[in-house]
Amino acid sequence: MSSLRFLLGLALGTTFAAAWQPAKPLDPLSVAQQQLASGRCSEAVPGLTKMLQGTAKAPLPAYLMLSYCHRELGDPELAVQTLRRGLKAWPASPLPERTLGELLFRAKYDSTEAGQLLEHAARMLPRDPEGKHYYAQWAYLNARHRICATQEQQALALPGLSDLALLQMNTLLGMCEGSLENAASARAAFERAMAVNAKQTAYDPISAMQYVQFLTRYNEASRAAEVVEELLRRVPSFGPAHLEKAKYLDRAGQPGLAIEEARLALASAGNDLNAERAAHTLLARCFNAAGNAEEAAKEQQWIAAHPNPETPRPQGPACFRLTCTTASVSIDWSGAAW
Repeated sequence: MSSLRFLLGLALGTTFAAAWQPAKPLDPLSVAQQQLASGRCSEAVPGLTKMLQGTAKAPLPAYLMLSYCHRELGDPELAVQTLRRGLKAWPASPLPERTLGELLFRAKYDSTEAGQLLEHAARMLPRDPEGKHYYAQWAYLNARHRICATQEQQALALPGLSDLALLQMNTLLGMCEGSLENAASARAAFERAMAVNAKQTAYDPISAMQYVQFLTRYNEASRAAEVVEELLRRVPSFGPAHLEKAKYLDRAGQPGLAIEEARLALASAGNDLNAERAAHTLLARCFNAAGNAEEAAKEQQWIAAHPNPETPRPQGPACFRLTCTTASVSIDWSGAAW
């Protein structure tokens, strides 16, 4: 990573210089860089703030680092304000545009400003996979599915991506291509994501469930069942997978086994109210099929007491539960990239 090379080079140079002259004190930007590298954002904020308040024009990395620290310290609004100041001082700079777009997207998935910032940053930083992935997420949530697919295809063509990035990007590409009814392309992307997921120590159940939903929509029940079984083998406490298994047991005319799986789904993690309602609805139907009117009535009472909420549009990248940091390199705080 370029920031790491900067730090190592600095340390090495200081070691040799110490033989014949005192080490020079680090400039404030380098001090802040070292503080961020060791996770000491609270120590970096005063010095960075002072730099931005000076009479001279502050370097762009100072704005980026201060915004990063405000975000890490739980003040996204101050992070946004800092980035806006940075863009005013350094107009049309793509990295602060991308970072501001990310923050606005997290706060409001359909932000027009976020889309404009991310689009411009993706064009101006053609070798930046993270920027393309963020713009693809914004495009997906705002029904620009062709843009989404194009951005992810371009991001995946870049070298040096980590397995986590490949997993995230192929999953979203599958979702975008599925929305475009490009079934073959979507299936290929999901299968690539599955191959990466299989190698992960921490298996991503959300990625696998996105594939299950695609396969179910295209009536590929056999492959969907295989993915569900693999998911439950890796993450046995994932409720939505138990619910999917309960559904295909119900369709196969096995209400007793479907009841067991639906109960496991309700006892497991990862469910929202819609999933809980679906599980109770399935239980009511299966109890009726099994001739157990008393249990079926209990399920109907639960359903009546929990009306179906209006399902909101998902907020920001959390709709995929995908980690947002997908780039294979870290930010070069030294400013050499600009």
